[in-house]
Amino acid sequence: MTTGGPAKPTTNSTTGVLAPTLTSGDTGGEVCEQGEAPAELVPTNLLFVVDKSGSMNCNAPPLDEECLLPIKQDEQAPSKWESTRAALVGIDDAATVDVDERGVLRTLVDTPGLSAGLIAFPTDSRCAILPRGELTTEMAALDGEQADALATALESVPDGETPLAGAAIRGLDILREQLVSGQLSGHSYLVLMTDGVETCQPDALEDLKGYVTQALEYFDIRTYVIGAPGSAESRALLSEIAKRGGTAAGPDCEHGGEVPTNGDCHIDLTESMDFSGDLAAVFSSIANDTQASCDFDVPENAFVDPSKVNVVFTSGEGEQETFLMDDRDCGTEADGWQYTSEAKEKIVLCGNACQRVRADFEGSVRVLFRCLDTVVK
Repeated sequence: MTTGGPAKPTTNSTTGVLAPTLTSGDTGGEVCEQGEAPAELVPTNLLFVVDKSGSMNCNAPPLDEECLLPIKQDEQAPSKWESTRAALVGIDDAATVDVDERGVLRTLVDTPGLSAGLIAFPTDSRCAILPRGELTTEMAALDGEQADALATALESVPDGETPLAGAAIRGLDILREQLVSGQLSGHSYLVLMTDGVETCQPDALEDLKGYVTQALEYFDIRTYVIGAPGSAESRALLSEIAKRGGTAAGPDCEHGGEVPTNGDCHIDLTESMDFSGDLAAVFSSIANDTQASCDFDVPENAFVDPSKVNVVFTSGEGEQETFLMDDRDCGTEADGWQYTSEAKEKIVLCGNACQRVRADFEGSVRVLFRCLDTVVK
């Protein structure tokens, strides 16, 4: 081992991995001990707040354009509620629903770091919502048992009015409280779906807007909003919620105007002619968007010298590879890792590196620090 200066990092010629060896320090004879630590994927929490008012019993257009009575016009076709259940957790009945039979949540079972929960509203035949702190299905890691619990909760029969504001506020409260208490950590999302207008506490809608804004600003809770057929009169409101919740369709989308039917910031399915298929695609898109993050927490001491940090991926088959640092735009060009902010508190994987780690449930990410110069793309 040399003593007059830092040794060159050694590399495994087969895998391209920097070997975590001892190298000499800068003061002649001192030894630098290469450190390493696991990088933990920042968790993702999805809370679905789903309208199960009586109108969800209707067939979606074009079979039932107005839903004058809360019943199916065509018994052989799915109701809006059956389509919702199928899109989320799959189907096991005779209704014909042209979607993946597993449902989006079952396709995500055992995804590392993913938790999911449910609020269905109302809880009676009128306007009742869950007491504060309660969920229809508690937030938990999305394994097979949790998927079954969600499916069971969605077997209930739609009935009652539409306490939209109260149910959404309850959901935001739950996420906030569990983040503060440490029961949850990471990225949190509320996914609100309704097929109508607030019919129980219209005055609470202003409170809801404030809750959505503060949830994003102070707790980084983002709110997705889906307007099912029947919610055309709520477009302005639903679009404002999406805008305030950080999930607007675009920077110049219309929201919150005086005309209740005008708004295009949220996910509007009111004119869908294939509600089952379109809703399944929407839930899949939301799942992909929320799972696209490859943020990792690493020990603070790993960043004492940010010029001597390297990120190593070990696949489930044991093959190792060092991801290169790549400071290009993470969403479009980069393929490697970069710091998530100037404070260098976390790292994020970008491009193909992110996709490979996400696809390998048995793989792991480690951070090497102290000795070896960062390998930059």
